[in-house]
Amino acid sequence: MGAYSILAKYYDTLMGDFDYDGYFEFIKDKLHGEGVDLACGSGEMTIRLAKDGNNMIGVDLSGEMLNVATLKAKKLALDVKWINLDMTQIELNHPVDFVTCVCDGVNYISNKELAKFFERVYGLLKSGGKFVFDVSSGYKLEKILGDNLFCEDYDDVTYIWSNTLGDDYVDMDIDFFEKIEGDTYRRIEESHRQYIHSVDFIKSCLAKWQVEVYDGETYGKPEDKSKRLMLVATKL
Repeated sequence: MGAYSILAKYYDTLMGDFDYDGYFEFIKDKLHGEGVDLACGSGEMTIRLAKDGNNMIGVDLSGEMLNVATLKAKKLALDVKWINLDMTQIELNHPVDFVTCVCDGVNYISNKELAKFFERVYGLLKSGGKFVFDVSSGYKLEKILGDNLFCEDYDDVTYIWSNTLGDDYVDMDIDFFEKIEGDTYRRIEESHRQYIHSVDFIKSCLAKWQVEVYDGETYGKPEDKSKRLMLVATKL
């Protein structure tokens, strides 16, 4: 079973502590016009940007995630175009004003492929266009998530999340126990790999851009123990 096949169903519940509203308030004045939200997931940021008057395209590899996103947009009568595609393969027939990639999407790209991905995004943008994205920091992946076990219990699902720290990545194995009825559950396994990207390495891959770096939770200056880093890159 592919990644996010079951997670899509509970993603918004499990991501309940992610500050979509604060993130959006920080970036919204930087982004205007037509935009592409890569690794858009359940569409939370795509829809916020669309409601703000932007012409949005949401891209995600998971069809299950896009089904959730499509239903949300339909309920709000928002005209968002959804594309089921690996974000590293995205192509457009015209340049756009901005690109976003929210909530760790870039961590799914290996270090050896990162510069190539940024070059593809560069080609999507108009001159002066913005690329806003975030990454889980090396501190978070190595010191908080790496080689650790997490469990959480909800009304309809329980998960056990086991991590293994590698040289430049963390492998994440998640066992979901979904309640069917009564005391009956079904077990579903998903596996993910997130890569560790240092700020210096990211900047080296963005040599053609003007880059600003922020703490992805406080939206201020990044610290050594910042768990999420937000980058705003402008195409020169």
